[in-house]
Amino acid sequence: MVLIDTVLPFIGVLLGLVVLHELGHFVAAKLAGVRVEEFGVGLPPRIGKGWQFGETLYSFNWLPIGGFVRLTGEEASGLLITAVDQDSRMKEHFVAGDRILKVSGKRVVTPDQFLDRIFRTNGEAKREFTYDHTESDGRKTTWTLTTTMQENPDPDERPARNLRTTEEQRAQFINERGEATLLGLTVGIDPRSLGAKSRVTRILILAAGAIVNAVLPLILFAVGALIPDNVSAGPAVVTSTIEHAPAHQAGIRAGDRIVAIDGEPIQNAADLSRAIQLNLGKTLLVSVERPASGSLTASRASSEPEQFDVLVHARLAPQPLTHVVQPGDSVHDISEKLGVSPAAVIAGWGIETEKLKEGLELELPGGVTYVTEQDDTMLSIAIEEQVRMASVYAALGIDPVHPPPGIEVEVPQGATGISIADASRLVARDSPSLGESIAAGWTQTRDTFILVRNRIRSWIAGGEPIELSGPVGIARVTGEVVDRAGWSRLIELAALISLNLAIINILPLPMLDGGRIMFVLIEIARRGKKISPEREGLVHMAGFAALLIFIVVISYFDIIKAVSGEPVIP
Repeated sequence: MVLIDTVLPFIGVLLGLVVLHELGHFVAAKLAGVRVEEFGVGLPPRIGKGWQFGETLYSFNWLPIGGFVRLTGEEASGLLITAVDQDSRMKEHFVAGDRILKVSGKRVVTPDQFLDRIFRTNGEAKREFTYDHTESDGRKTTWTLTTTMQENPDPDERPARNLRTTEEQRAQFINERGEATLLGLTVGIDPRSLGAKSRVTRILILAAGAIVNAVLPLILFAVGALIPDNVSAGPAVVTSTIEHAPAHQAGIRAGDRIVAIDGEPIQNAADLSRAIQLNLGKTLLVSVERPASGSLTASRASSEPEQFDVLVHARLAPQPLTHVVQPGDSVHDISEKLGVSPAAVIAGWGIETEKLKEGLELELPGGVTYVTEQDDTMLSIAIEEQVRMASVYAALGIDPVHPPPGIEVEVPQGATGISIADASRLVARDSPSLGESIAAGWTQTRDTFILVRNRIRSWIAGGEPIELSGPVGIARVTGEVVDRAGWSRLIELAALISLNLAIINILPLPMLDGGRIMFVLIEIARRGKKISPEREGLVHMAGFAALLIFIVVISYFDIIKAVSGEPVIP
């Protein structure tokens, strides 16, 4: 069922990773003494009123694809009322501990801004104070107080309006603790707000979520390694080489077995592929074992495989080989021109994996009549009906030797220019110890970072474009992993998604953690001068809107792929 195999695993993985991400912010903020106003599981709207424990509201929300932590003064330091003059009329409305948010619609976050706003609204008929108040049960409520001033009929007795003051003049109302006193209120920077903390502390709190997502794969990969699994016994054998590619030029030929890369043993084709991808742009020491080709009369010594080492450069962004088919060209002609195998030419032609029209009647061996269905390909029919590919070509009336003139055959080269496979179908049961699993967790985490880096480097250098996936694409990947490899492999997928969350969140993009860290770094570059909260808020709002548009666009293409039946995992 789609619900059990795709939706539930996707929600479980994503929600779990995001909640742990937010838990990183939560713990870091608590340790630093920053007030956490709300810890939310899921995205708003909120389910019910939530649960108030101490100063923090814990809530569940209706959209189960994320989470959030709301800290006091995320963009700026909160303005805290530290004292109320008991002889002033303000004592009827405010108490120490209330936090002023706005004065007459204008946000105030520092004592100096509070003073400036009070002076600018001097003499006006109304003045509004928007402030937060903490109730006895810990709930935070927001209030608006409007004060009025009766108009004096004598113009000479009316107070001056819209007073413009300098910073030096306002400094007279600020005490040695940096607090401002006016209208019976003493206000200062909230020491428990994020904005009041040192720049290093703010960076650590903002980066804590990404740090958790970066460290979590160490545990997930280790747990995944503990689960016994079948792995190919190998060895990795070269099935074909491209004539002008690095491996062929170094002397590697079809039939050779790759037994080590830079001294590290290679067990199977998956190990070899991973080792090459980890070292893109580098020259590798490849240990080769070439089976003997002696006759029946050859001595025992001559039947031993030949072993030698060669240096092979793993290209960062090799361009595919292309050929436009001319009249009379055969698969063998094209393979000779490109220096590849005929099988690679047929794969580059793409005829065997191209979707066929529905309703075609194919006469197959054994008197079987096959009617093509949606998403059928020549390859899928050959596998399903257990017939040779030549029989499918014949049933469709396609010449497998001569591609139609005018089409372009594109053959990818790969980093070294070799095609590989496992030499046998034997599998080995891999059951590592606890120590080996912990080591594997570290190795896989490190290697994944390197693979991501190399993939980006390859794309920048002109290699294959990076395919992006939104929530729909990630959900489909999750479902396909569960369907093909079972629930145990979902742990490794969760580790990969966690690493992606760490990398994406630390990027200097508005609305993300990296974007907020960037504003702190700008503050450092400006020698402590902060960008106004209003401007920072606008940047984050614009970034959030752009992020939503991006997700919608990516999800549109993910849906198109899903409707067409194209698998996410090849």
